[in-house]
Amino acid sequence: MISVALCTCNGEDFLPAQLNSLLGQRRLPDELVVCDDASDDATFAILEAFALRAPFVVNLYRNKKRMGIGANFNRAIDLCSGEIIAVCDQDDVWMPEKLARFTRAFASGAGWVCCDAKVVDEMLCPLGYSLWERVAFSSREKKLAQQGRCFEILLKHFVVAGATLAFRAELRKALSPIPDDWQYDAWLSTMLAATARGALVDASLQCYRQHRRNAVGGTRRSFSSDIRAAFSLDRNAHYQHELSRWSKLAGRLEGVASADIADKLANKIAHIRRRAGLPTNRLARLPSVAAETARGGYFRYARNWGSIALDLLVK
Repeated sequence: MISVALCTCNGEDFLPAQLNSLLGQRRLPDELVVCDDASDDATFAILEAFALRAPFVVNLYRNKKRMGIGANFNRAIDLCSGEIIAVCDQDDVWMPEKLARFTRAFASGAGWVCCDAKVVDEMLCPLGYSLWERVAFSSREKKLAQQGRCFEILLKHFVVAGATLAFRAELRKALSPIPDDWQYDAWLSTMLAATARGALVDASLQCYRQHRRNAVGGTRRSFSSDIRAAFSLDRNAHYQHELSRWSKLAGRLEGVASADIADKLANKIAHIRRRAGLPTNRLARLPSVAAETARGGYFRYARNWGSIALDLLVK
């Protein structure tokens, strides 16, 4: 049985297209669980009308007060009754074969499955790249992921969007609650990769819509915008935030993840701690940055040359 966990909040503009794409699945879901986060537009009316015509069970829940994305997905996931839970955003559009392809991937014994997505504009016109291309998910990394080493990749950068994920319901206990300082999709994908074998479907099985109200978004940024963002960064605050986030993950995985996963995560945290402790004087950082480069820390746990430049140039 497949449950779809859909979270909505003032989604009247794009929600009908997503709901219709669920109806168009070659393998229909068995259940749709929707948690609406106190919408004040026509979203809930759209959902109620859809529930009357859907050929599968639709369970609607409406939050009295705004909970936020992470907490709302916590609730939706917890309310699902299927053995497989597929995460769903309100503004995407799924390809007809998505759930069928996922079903075949789960048949191989995978604990979780993800796919790529075509990035499109408000009118669903392709922007010329996929989500995996946008985050530079390389062929080498895909091979590692298929070998069961996805956690290593996620220690370096996040390549899995939450709305492209599905997982076995038996894994959800470790996922909840999602910490406030983690994006829900980064948390879900990292926890799943740490606790179960995943499977990649190397195909764009949905359209990832870009619009002015995206919570995160997948629009490509220019090199110059990345440089401006780096130089406006408060390095000390950034690293303290990162230490807090990854330490929370380590705490949640204690006694749950394998010793190998725990060691890799400890090495990631140690890498962040070394970067956080760099001298204020940028010239004085050079020996430590060189040592971390030789150690392989930037290659394994950061954006490599871009992160080296960040640590050498940004105050």
